[in-house]
Amino acid sequence: MFEGIINGLFHALEGWNLLLIIFGTFLGIVFGSMPGLTATMGLALLVPFTFGMEPAAGLIMLAGIYVGAMYADAIPAILINTPGTPAAIATTFDGFPLAQKGMAQQALVTAAFASFVGSIIANIVLATLAEPLAELSLKFGPPEYFWLGIFGLTIISVLSSGSLLKGYLTGFIGLILSAVGMASLSGDARLTFGFPELQSGISLAGALIGFFCLPEILSTIIGKGQENYTGEKIRPSLKVLFATIFDLVKMPFLLIRSALIGLVVGIAPGAGGNIASMVSYSEATRWDKNPEEFGKGTIRGVAASEAANSAMAPGSLIPLLTLGIPGSPPAAIILGALMLHGMQPGVDLFATHGGVTYTFMMGLFVAAFAILIFGSLGSFLFSLLINIPAKSLAPVILLMTVLGSYAIRNNLLDVWVMLLFGGIGFFLNKLSYHPAPLVLGFILGPYIEEGLVQSTMIGGAKGSVLFYMISSPISIVLIGLCVITALWPILFRRRTLEKEKTEDQKSSNGKINADVVMGIITICLAAIVAWSIVDLSFYGVLFVNFCVYCTVVLGIAIIFKGFFAPNKISIFYNKAEQNRVIVGFLIIAGFILFIQFFGFFISSLIFIFLMNSYLNKEKMNTKNALLSIFQSILITTLAYYVFASILYVPLPIGVLFNT
Repeated sequence: MFEGIINGLFHALEGWNLLLIIFGTFLGIVFGSMPGLTATMGLALLVPFTFGMEPAAGLIMLAGIYVGAMYADAIPAILINTPGTPAAIATTFDGFPLAQKGMAQQALVTAAFASFVGSIIANIVLATLAEPLAELSLKFGPPEYFWLGIFGLTIISVLSSGSLLKGYLTGFIGLILSAVGMASLSGDARLTFGFPELQSGISLAGALIGFFCLPEILSTIIGKGQENYTGEKIRPSLKVLFATIFDLVKMPFLLIRSALIGLVVGIAPGAGGNIASMVSYSEATRWDKNPEEFGKGTIRGVAASEAANSAMAPGSLIPLLTLGIPGSPPAAIILGALMLHGMQPGVDLFATHGGVTYTFMMGLFVAAFAILIFGSLGSFLFSLLINIPAKSLAPVILLMTVLGSYAIRNNLLDVWVMLLFGGIGFFLNKLSYHPAPLVLGFILGPYIEEGLVQSTMIGGAKGSVLFYMISSPISIVLIGLCVITALWPILFRRRTLEKEKTEDQKSSNGKINADVVMGIITICLAAIVAWSIVDLSFYGVLFVNFCVYCTVVLGIAIIFKGFFAPNKISIFYNKAEQNRVIVGFLIIAGFILFIQFFGFFISSLIFIFLMNSYLNKEKMNTKNALLSIFQSILITTLAYYVFASILYVPLPIGVLFNT
């Protein structure tokens, strides 16, 4: 084994192979840094280009793409509060506040270094302990997956900004949204309300981009956003780079713990980087000496999320290489690449194709160093981008959100979903409800439902559903972790919660009791959902009913909280702000509508010009108008070329030209 590792490392460092790793890592960073473009998409698009290569060369290029994309999700998460994938959600919690403080370079360097450490640790384990660790994944059955999902849901306690009740309420709304579409086991069509496009479910990319990016853009439109996305100008320097790395070196336990969490979660098929980063962030908050700093801008939060996220990638390859079970969607693409090159995962992979296998694993190892170099040096460029005024960036960012939402499934309905969820996220923020728990519930819903339904089927056949779900040692451990995680903020962070409660009460001189309004809305939502599923099968409604009952209970509880501890706020400070929100939504909705009729290119030209004109109407003259036209042509042409000609995304040409 060790001989194979050494030979694989030397093979990966050969001139041509090294260039392929560097090139693949660069492509992965390009994909990961653009909201909506994922490692899965990048791998799927470039697998055909590996057919004419030697198996080792093709696979190490895919390794570079995988590692690069997993890291680069942090770039938009930090700079514009837009997680490119679910795995980067936790990075936004501290990454974006750091950028707002003028510390974008520190956040970007932290992401690169933590990704490097997490990837190195996980790759060492992958190369040395693949087979023993793969046996753990075989012990996960339906009950274990159910409790793993519930464990992920308890992390809401960390994301709820001091109010567990708020966090769990929005989390269960997310679970309900995850049920939209065809039930995976029963085949029932749920909550589609006559839209056949919704039978495949709500677009995760559209939801993510809508919740986390669009509210920032709307804040800029209404004039409440900062002149730029930071509180002060960012001046990147080598001093900051080395100082940040030095600070990170002094927290080895945080990095190692986060990497091991990502590794273990990655081994469990289907868990993914979203759970890894959330669990790691939760544990970092739990064991930190100053937990109140998390969520307000600390490199420790970014490090915990990114180390786990990057460690998850090699972890997901352990069951793939040894058992043929992909632990993540990108790993599934790599499985396809292996089989197309005539390589069957399992014992024969190491016995017959050991040289190629170890070269591939060492390619992941070398790609980690490429991430450290690209990420550290790239921090100078990436961090400078945030100095651009928000009014200039907003049209470009919004264009990318539209493209990112559309590119995943080539469906304009996903763009409308992005706009809808963006509006929901905007008003949730206004009501002092963070959208992160909702998104987490949305992500975890399929895992929880599948585990619940399968456990009910199997447990019913064995005579006791409850005993079946709690009898295995892994289930017992997960249940214990759920209880500890849920109760931890109450038992050990009382002072922090009291402080945050006091701060909430300071805003009680507004017009709307936010908790009462939110409680009424959620109860009405639960009633609509319950009415829409009355004719479905037992297994089709089992999970949905579970979510409805919990939502109603939480809704009633939040209403009582609103009466006894009012949190009164103003949605809009004045009539002018309200009008700007309406105009902003109309411009964005008009842009999407224009795409349907006139296609992407013409609509983008018009939209970018209108957005620039509206945001800079006080400074608009002939010179600025001509500059805005030039900007519209340049940005639209570049975006069209990248997506249509390089990424082969079939951008809409409009019904008027579709003849």
